[in-house]
Parts: sequence; structure tokens; C-alpha cells
Amino acid sequence: MKPTFCSALLLLTLSLLVTPASAQSRRDYSPDQSFIFGVAPISLLTRSGKFNVRGEWAYSGNKSLSVIVGIPRNSKLPGWLASDIEIDESGQITTNEFRSFGVIVENRFYLGSQALRGFYLAPYARYNRIALTRVTEIPEQGETRITGAVGGAGLGAAAGWQFRLGERVTMDVTFIGIDFKWLRGALTYSSTNPDNDIEAFRDKVAEAVKDIPLIGSKLTPEIEDDKIKVRTPGWLLPAYRFNLTVGYAF
Repeated sequence: MKPTFCSALLLLTLSLLVTPASAQSRRDYSPDQSFIFGVAPISLLTRSGKFNVRGEWAYSGNKSLSVIVGIPRNSKLPGWLASDIEIDESGQITTNEFRSFGVIVENRFYLGSQALRGFYLAPYARYNRIALTRVTEIPEQGETRITGAVGGAGLGAAAGWQFRLGERVTMDVTFIGIDFKWLRGALTYSSTNPDNDIEAFRDKVAEAVKDIPLIGSKLTPEIEDDKIKVRTPGWLLPAYRFNLTVGYAF
């Protein structure tokens, strides 16, 4: 989180220094521009598993509806997460994918006289789903496949600032967003080892998942056909978000 936050601050600072248009007066803003479409460049630089796009519609004088969609893209599974779910580190990793989908819907209240410009407060709802696939091949023992997904919804509130870099180009910065999300999910472990003992395999999975932070002690692997499934309990988690998008008003 820290490198992402620092990169965002650096990008914002450079924009302010090299773009005097950001201090333009309100006469450069056309009231006919009630829509903004934007992209979040930072989401392409980090292992977020998604690429964020944003749309905003000013439906009233100083109110708008903003929608942020996280489009899934394959990223490398973060090392801390991989080490928590791996059951055997002696093999060769052939697949290591991490994807994320998310939707955030905000109702923004701009404290100035016009929407799409200035400081705003925004209650919001969000949905997230994270999916992973990790395949480890062990010579003469086949492969171990781990697939899983965690998803859930939440409510929160955010504060931010949107300003102009020109007549139509905008910069939107959500300084802080805090929400609580209810999450549930499942992991599935399977093996192609012909000599695999399914009960012994279940015990190895149980040993691996017990160290998962917060919920490891509550996870109980179960045998389903020739696979081991670990279902997570539902749990409520606080979350912080920062967002920066470059947009075009029309």
C-alpha cells in the first residue's frame, strides 16, 4: 500500500507543477459538461489484478453519481498470499494468476456550487471478488492445483477533490475512503499424483491453511470427491481505499 500511495502523491504533485491550467477560473467550465469518463493509471502499475475505469454523471446542481469498475486482468499472485496457501514448496510453479473484479457506486455531494468540481463527500457501496489459480508441478508426482475466490459487499464513505487540468481534462483524487465489507469464499485443492492418499492430502492442506491470518483457526478442509475444499466463514473487515483517475468531461 505504501508504494502505491507514494506513487499517487508524486503523480499528483507533478500534475500541479507542470499544469497551470489546474488553477483556471470557473468560467472555463461549461455547464453542458455533465459526464466524465476516466481511467486510473496506478492500477496498471501495481499487482491489483484489475484495471480501474470511472464514469460520473452530474444529475443535480452539486450532486453526482460516480461508478468505478475494476476490470479483471491477470497479475502475479502476491508472495505473502502464495506462502499462506501453498502446501508444498519443492515443486515448479507453472501457473500463478491473481485477478480481481470490483464495482464502487458513489453518491457524491460537492460542497461548492457545481458538481464535477471541487471538494466532495460521498457515501458509497462496493462489491469485490478476488480469484486465484496456482499450479505447482512436482517431478514424478504430478501437479497440485489451487483455485479459489473470495467475494463480498460493503458500505463506506469517502472524501476527495476533483479539479480541471484544462477545459475538458480532469483529475479526481479520493483522499480517503473507509468501509466495512462482509466477505466469504472458498479454496479448492486437487492433485494428479496417482499415489495420492486423499486423507493424507487433506491433512497437508489443513496444516497449510491454519496459518492464514485472522481466519486460519476457523478453516476446516473437507473431502469432496477427489478434491479438498476449504470454505471460509463470513467475516466483517474494515478497508481503506485511495483512488486517482484522469478523466475527460463531455
